[in-house]
Amino acid sequence: MGPAENSQLKVYGATLQGFAQACVNLNIVAGRNAGDLLTDIEVDSWYPFERLAEMESLVIESYEDVGPILERVGMEMMLGWYNYGPGSVIISKGVDFLHFQTGSQGYASVVVGPEELVGSFSLEEVDLVNGRATIHSTTPFNKDLERGVIIGGLSAPGDLDFVDVQNSDDEHFFQIEFY
Repeated sequence: MGPAENSQLKVYGATLQGFAQACVNLNIVAGRNAGDLLTDIEVDSWYPFERLAEMESLVIESYEDVGPILERVGMEMMLGWYNYGPGSVIISKGVDFLHFQTGSQGYASVVVGPEELVGSFSLEEVDLVNGRATIHSTTPFNKDLERGVIIGGLSAPGDLDFVDVQNSDDEHFFQIEFY
């Protein structure tokens, strides 16, 4: 995505704050960079998507194998959303997160812009009996981060004993197992 496209795409301040706070909480970004992540973010404002990309770059540049790090950041973001934000009021069970995040209240509430740039985050199927689901994502978010968001969102209420999310066959299709 080029600079012109990035200027059309906006991310909600609470998402930036969640990413930055997760990095600080996990000691992923240290020193002056940690403080810089949290400055000038108003949770109820909209920011160019490039701001999130810049935050991700700080993490990517700091680690050789960044996938597990970004996954952990996504998990921490969702634990914060659930425990300190509106999450516990919105969802009461882990599976509720699948429906919330993939509906108009979830992903579409934190990213705005032209449809072709925003992409989608849609629940393709859910099998509650066998504890399986598939999400298709065409969002501009890093897929390791998204995997962590899914794991964290499903795990946050504490009612599931097991959550596994894989997208190794196709990064845009998340295969989820839970019980």
